[in-house]
Amino acid sequence: MDLSWRFDRWFARLPDSPREEGRVCGIVIRPTADGHGGRRRLEEVELSVEGGLAGDRWAEGEERTPDNQVSLMNVHVLRSLAGDDLDSMARSGDNLHVDLELSEENLPVGTRLSVGGAILEVSPMPHRPCEHFVERFGATGAKKVARAGRIGLRGRGALCRVASDGLVRSGDVIRVLR
Repeated sequence: MDLSWRFDRWFARLPDSPREEGRVCGIVIRPTADGHGGRRRLEEVELSVEGGLAGDRWAEGEERTPDNQVSLMNVHVLRSLAGDDLDSMARSGDNLHVDLELSEENLPVGTRLSVGGAILEVSPMPHRPCEHFVERFGATGAKKVARAGRIGLRGRGALCRVASDGLVRSGDVIRVLR
């Protein structure tokens, strides 16, 4: 019996995020040299069509595709799982922590986002909680974001491809290009 509907109230109680113009609240890369689970929080990062985020292990990963170059996660969802500790938030492995509504309704596949000096495009690849997400945020945390994903809210976040190179800084505006 699926009782995941009970997490709908959790999601509804989160603060609302802007639909058109939000902010980059955090930047995280996963350097290969730091081993699996290694994270570095940055104030700025260069994004490129060929390499994704400079210094992130995506460029060397076996499962890399252009559709999973950059991961976005809503900062309110992340805080509800990790608290306000920035290192705990970084453990999600998501590259950009953003205050922007990431729902499928607001950001259909193909939507372009202006982020600092770069342009991202929302990919069709779903962003689901993996076994490491479960280890870091618990089974209940994974179930919460999975439920939000199943009803189109993208609780785990959105995956994007880099459409245009550019520098992104923490605090930059992230704007939906309609």
